[in-house]
Amino acid sequence: MRLCAWLCRGLDRHGCLRLDRPAFDCSTRLEFICIVVCNPLSLQVSLFRSLEPLFEGRPLLLVLTKIDVIRREELREDAQAIIREIEERGVPVLAMSALTEEGVIQVKNDACDRLLTFRVEQKLAGKKAIDIVNRLHLAQPQPRDSKPRPPCIPKAVLQKRRSEQMETDKRKLERDLEAELGDDYILDLKKHYDLPEEERYDDIPEVWNGHNIADYVDPEIEKKLAQIEVEEEALETAGFYEEDESEEDDEARDIRETAEAIRAKKKVMHLQSRVKKRAARNPRLPRTAKTSDLDTLCASMAERGMEVDQSQLSFAERSRSQSDARRALKRRRDETPATSRARSSSRVPRDQSGVRDEAQATKARKLAKLSMRQKNMHGKAGEADRHIHEKKPKHLFSGKRKSGKTQRR
Repeated sequence: MRLCAWLCRGLDRHGCLRLDRPAFDCSTRLEFICIVVCNPLSLQVSLFRSLEPLFEGRPLLLVLTKIDVIRREELREDAQAIIREIEERGVPVLAMSALTEEGVIQVKNDACDRLLTFRVEQKLAGKKAIDIVNRLHLAQPQPRDSKPRPPCIPKAVLQKRRSEQMETDKRKLERDLEAELGDDYILDLKKHYDLPEEERYDDIPEVWNGHNIADYVDPEIEKKLAQIEVEEEALETAGFYEEDESEEDDEARDIRETAEAIRAKKKVMHLQSRVKKRAARNPRLPRTAKTSDLDTLCASMAERGMEVDQSQLSFAERSRSQSDARRALKRRRDETPATSRARSSSRVPRDQSGVRDEAQATKARKLAKLSMRQKNMHGKAGEADRHIHEKKPKHLFSGKRKSGKTQRR
């Protein structure tokens, strides 16, 4: 790379040109050297000849740049003679322009090919390549006679190749059709379907629950329906659907009425069962809270076909009168405090027990309040409250404090 930089500029722009030790070592280790010549040709060629011993035994390529400014044919005769002299030595000369990128790819490909060839030749010159070549055997077929034997290709294969070539040549893409037709172009995806021409544009069947709806559609359904309606009108006119009115005898009437009664009873039983089931989920009243009516009992017994004489049910009236006359064991709510106090006038209230008069009772209440003040300050519920409250709850005074407000944890 340093050699290329030297030759791309004139000697007057290099200052003091000398080949130091690192540059010399670098130039001796290069496998391929590409020399780019642009500025005054005489100076560049003199520098190239002075460094030519370094390039011996390596692939060398001379490239003329800036051909967008002046081409090789436009150079003077002395410059062209110098270039021809270099070409006679076996150094290839190419031209390129980095501005217009003309000849850049050619220079790159030629340099890569020469470098690859040079590396292959170096590998073949070594002992390792000789050992590998000795293991290989290249067999070359020898002609056994002078009879020509050209390759045999079947005619069907040739015809298929020709047809495929014609199809590839004539086939138009959708983009081409759109460019040709313009606004009249319509995208048609069905023309590529692998179906016969007459079935290609058929409607796609609709499937519902795994069944094709078209299988259940009759195209002549309206015609058949009109024919059935005409037949029905003819049957009605002929009196086919008229029923013979037969008089119902007494036995059939009794059976019908009994069946209606049974059905009605079943319906009532069904409703009663539903009411019972619903009531089973609700709280039940005690038997004493249920009211019993003598008339309702007699009516239910009569429905079951049992005649009951109300004179035999005098025990019900008697028991009811006895239950009404029984006195209540507990005081009713409608009683006044005066009546209840009259019954228990011997018992003294607790706040007046052991107190001589009202003044002493007032003093006792005041002293009781003063004794509870300290307990109230500690949040006690009463005299018997012995609960010890936690001053520092664990869930409020443990753990790492995070970022944010510190007014609470």
